[in-house]
Amino acid sequence: MKQIIILSLLIALAKTSFAQPAKSSVEYYLTRSKNQKAVGWILLGGGTALIGAGFLIGDRKESTFSEAGTGVVMGGVGLLSVFGSIPLLIASGKNKRRAKAATAFFKMETIPVVQQMSFIRHSIPAISIKILL
Repeated sequence: MKQIIILSLLIALAKTSFAQPAKSSVEYYLTRSKNQKAVGWILLGGGTALIGAGFLIGDRKESTFSEAGTGVVMGGVGLLSVFGSIPLLIASGKNKRRAKAATAFFKMETIPVVQQMSFIRHSIPAISIKILL
């Protein structure tokens, strides 16, 4: 019995001294969603601005061939930026839904217990974590 108690204390001490503080899954998914949404909107806005600037530079009457090429390159980079923002905005929405779906709750579970040659249902407290992926 002493060995079990000492072993339990050593395990508890090792866990508290080496473990990192756990971040809840709700906070993790909300932070991830917020960052992805910000980057997605920045890429979308920047890409739209580059497309507009490239169009303005390349479509003037007095623009040279090299200026038109610069406008086409700017428009192409802007278009790639706009297309790159789409997966980030979709992933942001998925992570937000995951954060809303991750819940921890307390409930009473019933288990069958044998008592004097018969089964009775005994209630015990249980903590449950639900994460939908």
